[in-house]
Amino acid sequence: MRGPANLRSYGLLVRERQVLIARETVGRVLARKFPGGGVEDGETPEAALVREFQEETGLEVQVLRLLHTPGTLLSPWTDAPYTPLYYAVAGDGAPVPQPPEYLPLRFADAQELLGAEDVAGPEQVALRRALDLPA
Repeated sequence: MRGPANLRSYGLLVRERQVLIARETVGRVLARKFPGGGVEDGETPEAALVREFQEETGLEVQVLRLLHTPGTLLSPWTDAPYTPLYYAVAGDGAPVPQPPEYLPLRFADAQELLGAEDVAGPEQVALRRALDLPA
């Protein structure tokens, strides 16, 4: 049985209304995104998120709760289908870009990301839910 197309897990690490973001080229766009990535065969989305978060930031995180499951979408940036899952995560320490990607990382004010063109729509919904804001 096949799973969803291009299943991806992303984590929202929020500290004092600041959320950890990475800068990464996604298709044609230099996007601000939450750490995470592809779910490998035989891996749960939660295990993939913990692994991807560690690979991108060096942080060990705990998955707290599922925030948003928009279903399979067609990315306007890559013109390819993907199925993102967004989770609230917790973790201590300072994020450090990891090889080989060395993605730029920083905590950004959540309000700065809401409505931004370089933040995907489903990520904005997940952020609103993480902050208990109306949709």
